[in-house]
Order: sequence, then structure tokens, then C-alpha cells
Amino acid sequence: MDDNARDDTGKRHTHRMSAEARKRQIVEVALDLIQKHGLQGVTMSRIAAEAGIRQASLYTHFRSRKEILLAALDAIYDRIYASRMTASSENTLARLREICDHHIELWRGLGEKHHAHLLLEFVAGAPGEGLRETLAAKHLETLNEFIQIVERGKEEGKIPPHVDAERVAWFITGFAFAGDVSQTMGFQRFLDPEISGRWLDVMFKSFLEEPEPRAQEEPSVVQEAVSAARLSAARSGVDGSEGADDRGSGIGEQRAP
Repeated sequence: MDDNARDDTGKRHTHRMSAEARKRQIVEVALDLIQKHGLQGVTMSRIAAEAGIRQASLYTHFRSRKEILLAALDAIYDRIYASRMTASSENTLARLREICDHHIELWRGLGEKHHAHLLLEFVAGAPGEGLRETLAAKHLETLNEFIQIVERGKEEGKIPPHVDAERVAWFITGFAFAGDVSQTMGFQRFLDPEISGRWLDVMFKSFLEEPEPRAQEEPSVVQEAVSAARLSAARSGVDGSEGADDRGSGIGEQRAP
């Protein structure tokens, strides 16, 4: 298919590109526009202009602007999944820590080219567009991935059985979200080992802590209060009956001739 494209000098020229290659180009253009103008600034006319094709040609590859943005979100998650690649595939907490450490390296190394800003644009997207719902589903898939690593590790004896898999997953994704926000806002201080590194040290140490005994295993404050109230009521009952007997004897004595 022939479309108009621009060379390095900005001049338009005819360039033949396969359908798949053109789709990838359109998605990359959309990502660049999100980076520059935000989600709302990604219009079909802008995409076509930056891709060097007619606006009508976009509909040959995508049915709508939303479909282009969903493809862009898939591309962002491809980068996220790639960032989780580790030297080890073992189901251990050490592997999860390695994933977190790699995130810090990416935040530090990629700077503005990191996917953090792009991802947060989708978080802030208008509810009616349906993009936030797709992002939420992908986030839950990420949570489940971490949960499965922990559960498999527990089954294999590599992670202690008392470790809460869901808690681990939420803490890790929470750390990643805080880092993405810091990266987008330009808060380089977050990358300091005394902050991000210390955060991870404390977090992973907490995963191994033995759970506290349940409240049912020892008397609670409420239970102690109930017991004290019952004891007090029992004592009052005894004292009251003795008082009634005394009063009765007094009345009887007064009525005697």
C-alpha cells in the first residue's frame, strides 16, 4: 500500500510499508503524541499528520481512535513485561526483589523515555472512554502474576508457608506506582538507595514476619470487660438478696404486737 510519508528533511514522499509495519508505526506515533500532548491531545488528524499518511488511511488499520489507544496501551505493557525479565525464573522472594531493583535501574537509566508518564496518562483517562477499565484489568493480571510466583514458591518450599501472597503482590505494585509517579514528577530523590532501597528492604523483611496470633486465642479487651460485668452482676445479686431478707425481717418485727 502506498502512502505519503516524510523523510528527514520533512518532505513528503511515497513509501511502501506492509500492513503490520504500518500498524506498528501508527502505534509508535500515538505513544509519541501521548508523551507530548497527553491522552486528550491524541487526535486522528495528529496521528495521520505525524505518520505521514491521509487520515482516511488510518481506518484501514484501526476502526477507531480508541482502538489505536488500546494498541498503544498494549505496547506500554509489552515494555512493562520486558522490564520484569530476570536472570532467574525461580519462584522466590529474591526474584521479586530483583524485579523491583530492575525497576529502579530503569527509572534511573531511561529518564523521560521511561513508560511511567505514558501509563499515568491512561490512569487519568476519562472514565467514559473505556481505557481505564482495560488498564485496571491489566493491573489485576500483574497482581495475579506476582501472587502465582509466591504461591508456587510456597508449594515448592522456597517461600515460607505463612507469607501472604496477595499482600506481597499489592505491596510490590504499590511501590512501582509510587516510583512511576516520582519519575513523572521528576523527583529524582526517590532513586536514592536510602529511600527506594530502604523501602524495599523494609517491605521484603515484612513479608517474612510471622503473623500475629489471632484475637480469639487470647482474651480480648471486650471479652475481659464482659467477664468483669458478669462478675459484678453476680455479686450485686447476692448482696441484693441479703438486703431483701433483712428488710423483710424488719417489717415483720414492726407488725408484731
